[in-house]
Amino acid sequence: MMRLKKQTVRRTGFTLIELLVVIAIIAILASMLLPALSKAKDKSKSIACVNNLKQQGLCLSLYNDDNQATYPLGLDNSVNPNIWMWPALLRTYTTKGSTTGVFRSPSAPEQYLWTPTFGSGLPASDGYLANEYRLVADGAHYLSYGYNVWGSVDNAPPPLYGLGVYLSHGVVKESSVVKPVQMIAIGDSNWDVANGGDALWNGYIGGYTGAAPNYLRQSPLDLHNKRANIVFCDGHVQSMKRIDVVPYLNTAQAAKDEACKLWNIDNQPHY
Repeated sequence: MMRLKKQTVRRTGFTLIELLVVIAIIAILASMLLPALSKAKDKSKSIACVNNLKQQGLCLSLYNDDNQATYPLGLDNSVNPNIWMWPALLRTYTTKGSTTGVFRSPSAPEQYLWTPTFGSGLPASDGYLANEYRLVADGAHYLSYGYNVWGSVDNAPPPLYGLGVYLSHGVVKESSVVKPVQMIAIGDSNWDVANGGDALWNGYIGGYTGAAPNYLRQSPLDLHNKRANIVFCDGHVQSMKRIDVVPYLNTAQAAKDEACKLWNIDNQPHY
């Protein structure tokens, strides 16, 4: 009698249930990994921002050395609209070309970054190159970093508590800064108008004013895990919580004063 051979049926694919299990596992792993990847990306941007500010702090020191121990001014107010002076003056110490890399925050959208353009017909001056259009405070041109020009009071001088505002005000001497290690120089600016930012004067940062929501309009923007990156006059960079640099976010007077002092050349609170 002939015996029939048993035939083994081999599966050539997955069943629907197996595929659904695999998809579910991948979804679970993705939900676990994506937040970690997002945090890692944000951290890398913060590190790049810190490096930008360290270079700007070095440029500030070199500028002081070359300009009789004075700080660069914020704006040329002899023309309308006013021209931003400080970024162009510091740029001369980063490159001989038009590159603005260290003045472009990696966490800011492209439209809020300084992108040089040419065709103005203007001669080179105040750090700007020949034929370069000036960066102006007109609500259409943005900076992603801001300079501490006023300090904690924006209706001066006299007296002036920051590092220098307008060309007509004159310069601030390096020796006027009582505690460089506790004096804010440059940091993440509040270009975000949806977050109380200032579309016109985003090249400034400051510790003013008391009336809500104005106290946020030029306060450093906390882009990096709820912290803002700031370079101080001695060149060191800190990632700081907004409450530690915005006086009016504090309810306790002592904490308010500590935040306020960081903006002023005499290291005293002024309101």
